[in-house]
This record gives sequence, C-alpha cells and structure tokens, in this order.
Amino acid sequence: MAKKKLYQTAEEIIAGYCLTTGKVHRKVYLIGRPLKTGNVSLVRYHSNGSGKFRVRERETTGVILCKETDYSIKLENEEKLRLQQVVCDTINADLEREEADFKPLPKMKVSLSEYARELGERSLKKTGNRHSTYSSMNSLAQHVELFRPHSQLGDIDKKWCLLFIDYLKRKALNLNYQRSKDPNKRKEVVIGQNSQNRLIATLNNALNTAVRESLITHNPVNDLDSKEKVPAKKGTREFLSQKEINMLINTPFTHGRYDIKPSFLFSCYTGLRWSDLKAITKNDIHSDENGRYIDIIMIKTKQHLKVYVPQVALNLLPHTVGNVPLFRLPKNDYANGQLALWIKDAGIEKKITYHVSSHNKIFY
Repeated sequence: MAKKKLYQTAEEIIAGYCLTTGKVHRKVYLIGRPLKTGNVSLVRYHSNGSGKFRVRERETTGVILCKETDYSIKLENEEKLRLQQVVCDTINADLEREEADFKPLPKMKVSLSEYARELGERSLKKTGNRHSTYSSMNSLAQHVELFRPHSQLGDIDKKWCLLFIDYLKRKALNLNYQRSKDPNKRKEVVIGQNSQNRLIATLNNALNTAVRESLITHNPVNDLDSKEKVPAKKGTREFLSQKEINMLINTPFTHGRYDIKPSFLFSCYTGLRWSDLKAITKNDIHSDENGRYIDIIMIKTKQHLKVYVPQVALNLLPHTVGNVPLFRLPKNDYANGQLALWIKDAGIEKKITYHVSSHNKIFY
C-alpha cells in the first residue's frame, strides 16, 4: 500500500484536506487559514440561507494543523481533523433538526460544550452583557471541544477534570491571537495562568448549575484538592502618579491615527471603563448648576453612572456631533500595544493598560 502524501506547506495542507472555500453543501464546515509559521489554523463556519440571503458566522477552533515533516505529525493532523469534524457534524445535525421543527435533544445527551454555550446565551439574554458570563462560557466551550469534543455532562469526573487542567497548562492556545483574517497577525500563544484559573472557575460554575438543574448529582470539581487546581497569579497593579499624568500630557502621541492619548487621559480623569469609553457620545454629556457631567448606563454592569467631568478632561474631547462615539479607538489589544509605546516615550517604566486608567481616577 502506497504511503499517504505528507503535506509540508500551508497551501498543501489546505488543499490536501479540502479546507477551502469552494462549494459547500453543509450548514457547518471547516476552513483552513495559513499561518506565518507554515502551519494552518482551523476555522469553523456556520452558514444559513442561500444566495444573497446567505449569512456566514465564523468561529475560531484553536486547532493548529502542523507541517507534516514525518508521518507521526500527519497522524496527529488527521486525528485533530476527525475530532473537529465530529463537532461540525453535531452542530450541523442540531441546526437541521431546528430547521425541521424537531424537538431539541434531552439535556443529558447534550455535550458539555453545548451546555456551556446555552448558559452563555441565558446570561446574554438576561443581562445583554457579552463580556462576562457569556464570553467565559463560550471560551470554555471552545476549549472543551479542543480537549474532548464528545464530552457529555455525565462523563465529567475527577479524572476528566485533572486531564482538562493538564490540557490548559500544556496545550491550550490563546484564541484571541487566531481570529484575524490577516495571517501575519495570527500567533500560536499558550494561555496564561490567570486564563487557566478563570476557565476552571467557569467549568465549576457550569457544573454547579447542572447540579441545581438536576442534570448531574455531583460537581467533580469539588473533589479537587487546591493544589490540583491552578491558582490565580498574584501581581502588583500599577498606578500612575499625578506627576506621571502630567508627563503624559506633555508627551505627543506619534503612533497612529487613533485617539489613544485623549481617551486614556479622559479615562484617568473620569474612571470610565474601556467599554464605556468606546461607546460614549456627545449626547451623554450634560450640564447643571454644578458643572458638566456624564450620564450613562455602564455596558459591563448595566448600572447607572453619573460622574462630573473636570475642565481639563473636557479639553481633551475631539469635536464630534450627535450620537457618534467621541473617540476613534481600535480593538483593546491593539490599543494597549500603542498605549505602551506612548508610555515608553514619556519615560515611564511601568506596565500600563487601559484597565489601569479606570482604577486611576484623579479627583478634583
């Protein structure tokens, strides 16, 4: 029997395993994206409708197919593809059942990843917040699918939990670095200790909910010793002094067209979070006998916020009209990268992010 061909470039992997965007007759399918390393990132697409009404949603799987320098790597690639195809088949079958108006499967037969997504959807429907439980549950679902995509609630025991923790420590990749369509921006970066800790906490939350809903009788995470879990990494939060704020005010920003400098300083003076900073408009600023103030419903907590804005912060605002965001801002990771360059230009040797600015409010 002739040996199977080894695919030694990203292009060969994509073509050889049919991971292209050609004619697809399924609702859920896999596409390969080349990485700078010559490896291929697997992306799962969900497709609904047809013709001009066709809608596609993209989801990063976190799975990397490696260049096949020997047959052991080829076997690993084939197994990764097989497992991801199982996930696609399951989701595809569920979508077709819904389209045919069949009843959903009983929850005990639903995989852990599907249950986590359901909990995320419940939270989103209740709070409208995509950055808390919704995001955490979807991240857990993706990593469970990478670890053991066929896992059901009834399969989860202490051994499963220990093996999942080992996967998080050794193999789990940061999915945020694989979302870009630009292969030059996609990286293979393992998740950090705090991300591991949050995923275990999210798993614990999901299983506790399953116990309350009588889907399982016991949460096996409770059987783990504290030494078997991943502790949160203790760190020292950096803050900026008034002197350092003045240094930033006097340092020009020369790293792109976005409003990094005025938005960061405005956050320092008002305490606004990144999510609120991106959304705030001129219509959110009002006046009374005490001065000008921001009046908004915070995106993260859905709570009302009214905070007076000092004149020095008002002077930072660009000219905008109506319901247009005050600041032109990129995605958070990119903004923090540009912020770090400006902080360095000012001669400040601290690790500063936008998260720091919301805890660094200057009171006048």
